[in-house]
Amino acid sequence: MPHRQAAAYRQRAAHFRTLATDMTNTPSMSLHLHAGVDTWHGPRADACTTQLAGAQHVVREAVDDLRTRAFAFDRRAEELEAAIARAEHEAVLHPEG
Repeated sequence: MPHRQAAAYRQRAAHFRTLATDMTNTPSMSLHLHAGVDTWHGPRADACTTQLAGAQHVVREAVDDLRTRAFAFDRRAEELEAAIARAEHEAVLHPEG
């Protein structure tokens, strides 16, 4: 059972990392490259650029959170695997229980 739990933690961590990468690489994260004064200028353009920057900041924070959680899941999987290895080692050393 704990081996499956560790595998589930690792799978979730991998999924979070993939999601974070997908979010980072989405076209909306490079829109600011097309929002300069050569494209559009004025108060509305400035407001749009400000909103875009805010939205991109929120996405970056979410990406950071996903990566942090992925790290925590991997860490928990390592802890479970280490506990299993210790228990198996103890069982070999002291088979009578």
